[in-house]
Amino acid sequence: MKKKIILIVILIAVFFLPRLGMAQPKVLIDNPVFTFESVPEGLSVPHEFKIKNIGDTLLHINDVLPP
Repeated sequence: MKKKIILIVILIAVFFLPRLGMAQPKVLIDNPVFTFESVPEGLSVPHEFKIKNIGDTLLHINDVLPP
């Protein structure tokens, strides 16, 4: 029984602990919410969101859709 517990602890340490220190991307968005006022139909209203990666690895942004 004691050997099984030690084996489980070793497996957890091997598989999960290295992931805690892994480099990850981290997003910083200045003013993440923009409220559009009433817009006439057919009129395009541009807005720019500034997104910065302050993490340790490359940030991938995929499939951006309106809410």
